[in-house]
Amino acid sequence: MFLDRYIPDERYLARKYKEKMGRRLNLQNPLAFTEKIQWLKLNWRYDILTRCSDKYEVRKFVEERVGPELLKKLYGVYDRVKDIDINRLPDAFVLKVNHGCKQNIFCTDRSELDWNHSLNLLKKYLKKNRYYYRREWAYKNIVPRILCEEHLTKNGETFYEYNFYCYDGVPRLVEILEDKGGCRRINMFDLDLKLLENRYKYPPLCGPVEKPAQFNRMLEYVSELSRGFPFVRTDLFRVNNKVYFGEMTFYPLSGLSKIQPESFDFFLGSFLNVPVKKS
Repeated sequence: MFLDRYIPDERYLARKYKEKMGRRLNLQNPLAFTEKIQWLKLNWRYDILTRCSDKYEVRKFVEERVGPELLKKLYGVYDRVKDIDINRLPDAFVLKVNHGCKQNIFCTDRSELDWNHSLNLLKKYLKKNRYYYRREWAYKNIVPRILCEEHLTKNGETFYEYNFYCYDGVPRLVEILEDKGGCRRINMFDLDLKLLENRYKYPPLCGPVEKPAQFNRMLEYVSELSRGFPFVRTDLFRVNNKVYFGEMTFYPLSGLSKIQPESFDFFLGSFLNVPVKKS
């Protein structure tokens, strides 16, 4: 991995794509969604991507575009682990780094937290730069920080995640993930919540899925947040019938995970218009 970082981005991604997907990467005329994601990594590089991939800086972006009502409570932002004073934190909270993925520490009771272990995890997370693992350019120049936010499911609430696939500011599809006590179920739908054929490693949702009362408002939020981007997955959470902003993801699964069935890869790619002018 250390030596891999010196391989040019295009060569590295061509190798990884063939390894993960079992076919050559077509960058001259990309058609599949996963191919177009690689094209965007290499060619669509603007500072706004860094801002919106930074879990701290994106809060300001969200507030500017749609207002502060979607934002979770923020208890603290820290440049170094030693700056965190656990005695000043609430009983329940979430610690995470602003440039990571699934690098969260969930605390439901501060008195029971293994603080030394948590500190070591955070130190480890701060040192990682996701760009070098899958050449996700949006993460390359993020200044690492630690965030402490409110814990939305501290009492075991059911958690719903709505991942809207937005193309040129238009939401087209939505992944709905349900988390009940760590049991995760997921499906993808069109915006009428008609089930689509994309398959996941997690089991499907149980029973018919109904639109929440806030669904149309959620569409308005993600349309505004995704404006100006050729593609971005814009994630919202719903807990206790309240909607929260999750994150903006420009490279879902880094575009290096097989989509099943393969035809669905090309279906997702059909909505994505690769920009004519390279940055």
